[in-house]
Amino acid sequence: MPARSPRDERRERHRELSRDQILDVAEQVFAREGFHDAALREIAELAEYSVGSVYTFFPGGKDDLYRATFRRRGAAFMPEMRSVLTSPLPPREQLIALADWQVGFFRGHPHFARLVLRGGAIAPPLAEPTGDPEITKNFQEAQRLQADLFARGQSAGELVPGPPPVLARMFSGLVAAYQTGELADTEASEQSLPLKDFHALLARTFFTTG
Repeated sequence: MPARSPRDERRERHRELSRDQILDVAEQVFAREGFHDAALREIAELAEYSVGSVYTFFPGGKDDLYRATFRRRGAAFMPEMRSVLTSPLPPREQLIALADWQVGFFRGHPHFARLVLRGGAIAPPLAEPTGDPEITKNFQEAQRLQADLFARGQSAGELVPGPPPVLARMFSGLVAAYQTGELADTEASEQSLPLKDFHALLARTFFTTG
């Protein structure tokens, strides 16, 4: 395959930057309005593109844009999650590290955090429009990885007994509840639980007492 010319590389970089600019705006609008109420025209105007230009990047229009927001963040989320869960830490410490990493990831992408919470953090997020196979696969893998952590923790006597998939969803629910407090439109001092107190809550919920 012939090497691309510098001009082709510049054109490709510009295309990627343009695509990311549109996705950044779409993520913000979808988080605020939801899928059905979000308008493609508003997204295009805020991104400083025409509607026709948006279609050149996302031929399926709003459906493609919505799915692409999840695929883009999933491309970063999943490898980092695997890295946390393949560390040499014991299961209890991995559970706390996983919570810290998830909180940090969504703090770094607050609009995406709102979008995920809007769709339901412990169920496949793409209820509207219909599900995307890649996004569903990522969600299922994330839950499986968390369930595997609980199974390993149970074998080591560090984490409480119970069906690992159910405990994995409980963990996701607590992380989502913590994020909801951080993202609330009220004074942060009234809503945000200190991270050390969140750690203590996780320990009381999931750590064995022995």
